Amino acid sequence: MNRCHVIFDIDGVIVDSEQLHFDVLLDVLGELGERAPAKISDIQPQQLIGLSLAETLDEVGLPPSMQQEVTEKIIARYQEKLSAHYLRPGITGLIAALQQNGINFGFVSTAPRDVCLANLSLLGLHAPPALISGDDVERTKPFPDPYLAMLKLKEMDVQQTLVIEDTDLGIAAAKQAGIPWVYAWPHALSVAEQYGQASRIIARLTDIPQFSGINIV
Repeated sequence: MNRCHVIFDIDGVIVDSEQLHFDVLLDVLGELGERAPAKISDIQPQQLIGLSLAETLDEVGLPPSMQQEVTEKIIARYQEKLSAHYLRPGITGLIAALQQNGINFGFVSTAPRDVCLANLSLLGLHAPPALISGDDVERTKPFPDPYLAMLKLKEMDVQQTLVIEDTDLGIAAAKQAGIPWVYAWPHALSVAEQYGQASRIIARLTDIPQFSGINIV
């Protein structure tokens, strides 16, 4: 394994959770009855990929006065439904290898911190995760702020850092932060993503050259 620093997106990279997020959103909004925004029936899950929860609720037309209540319900429902079933192939093996080899890594997401921690709890980390969530920066993706914050937090040499992302918004954020190697890892809901700024589109984690020689189960 090449000595490098690794930053992971979470939703769509650590966990294949985009459809779960959408299903939970529909469930919670559906329980609002007549108060539910009419626009939700026209929204497709791929339209919301990469958006923060606050941006998602704005996108579906939920009034600001209702967003705190709905946010709390969405987070609680998501945590109830989440399981190891949603982990993407090879991710636990890669994380284990990074820990075993002393590789510096962290996680960046637009999601609320509670959601991020629920996702990361599935990994069996040896220590509390280095995490920049949507709650930790004023401007999240596609702005570079979350990635710049992680580079600072973990004292990463930007020229020795790689990122794994699943969205154009996340890739744009990483590239604006000056990170040279940004790999796009598509999933079932990535059909609307272009990945024009990605260093490479991968089908599996072993396609990343810096991970050559790792046995990722």
